[in-house]
Amino acid sequence: MNLQRILIIDRCLRDTRRKWTLQDLIDACRCTESNSRRSVQADIELMRSKERGYSAPIVVVDRKYYTYSDEQYSLLKQALTGQDVDSVMSAIETIGGYCAFAQMSGVSSSLFQLHERIAVALGLPLPERPADNGEQSAEPQLVRLWIDAEMADEVRTRKLHETQFIEQEEIDGSINIRLNMPLTSELENFIVDNSCCVKVTSPASLQNRIKKRLAR
Repeated sequence: MNLQRILIIDRCLRDTRRKWTLQDLIDACRCTESNSRRSVQADIELMRSKERGYSAPIVVVDRKYYTYSDEQYSLLKQALTGQDVDSVMSAIETIGGYCAFAQMSGVSSSLFQLHERIAVALGLPLPERPADNGEQSAEPQLVRLWIDAEMADEVRTRKLHETQFIEQEEIDGSINIRLNMPLTSELENFIVDNSCCVKVTSPASLQNRIKKRLAR
């Protein structure tokens, strides 16, 4: 079970303004740790399950389009334990942070609104609204990163920033990239979360900040 994917699938199926194929749902989950066909199909089956999941009334129309047979159904209307609430909030924050970094502003905004609605419904503190296009609030700097071979293909296809440029490709499959962007918290989080695969070559100020965070 991946709660991040399940929340995204639920949001999609509640949006009746469009029709959702399996591939559409897979694409919508692209900012989670895994959005393989098998993973998304497994999450859908779990959502449907009465014993292990949420008894979600998911049906397939015309053998192609996924939707809820009950238009009023929402995963968030189901009874949640305290642990469920913590997991939901954590999942929303994780997805939102990644999507903001990947410049998926529409998804990030929708998730913030979802976070806000859950907080209101459960009487929890409201989340702090992220600044619009926060990248523009800081001066861009030249950033160089080393990406290992395992992550190189993903970084090639899903650029970290529009200024990304591959400076060198190593024999072992790793790459050295250059970015011209502000030193945002999203960039730091990405490097820290993937510290086994990503190393800062420059600037020294970013190297030091990452070292301090990893040493905590």
